[in-house]
Amino acid sequence: MMESPKHVVYSLRHSFEDRMLEAGIDDRIRADVMGHAYERPRYGVGGRLATIAGHLSEIAL
Repeated sequence: MMESPKHVVYSLRHSFEDRMLEAGIDDRIRADVMGHAYERPRYGVGGRLATIAGHLSEIAL
């Protein structure tokens, strides 16, 4: 992958977030995976790693 004026490495993060959103991945899982703050109260541990991996495998490139 080469950067250009229209495509930078940071674009990959935006694309990843869009793909998770389009796949219907829960907002808490998206926030956790992206390293974003999650504004709602946190109950539980956020889902089993196997469950999260399963969601992500559906959108793998």
